[in-house]
Amino acid sequence: MKRVQKRAEEKLKQCRKLMRTAGQRLSDLQSPIISDMPRSSSHGNAIEDRIIRQVSAQQELQEIYRAITWLTRDEQNLLIAKYFNNERPTDRMIMIDMGLSERTFYRLHNRALQEFAEAYMAGSLFQNA
Repeated sequence: MKRVQKRAEEKLKQCRKLMRTAGQRLSDLQSPIISDMPRSSSHGNAIEDRIIRQVSAQQELQEIYRAITWLTRDEQNLLIAKYFNNERPTDRMIMIDMGLSERTFYRLHNRALQEFAEAYMAGSLFQNA
């Protein structure tokens, strides 16, 4: 069970990076410059690669959000505060904001991770656990 919770936490720790990647505006992309001047061959299209990364990040976030919706309101609030907030609040700050004791906070956190793991992509975090 601890191993599954660890995997769930590792997945959730990616959320801030995924949000930054998914938030890249397509208008930030530039068209390649076409020229008749010879140049070294490029391996792939940088714009395509950025679009693929952006769409992949958006899809991953959708799966994470979908799994979170299956949790209780308190579990959702805790995970969102801990893993999605760009302010990076400490556990103590979240405890105070939610009005939880330290023991209740960690019990709720562990239960939220377990239930997130069950809901995320049909329990894929349990494979080889």
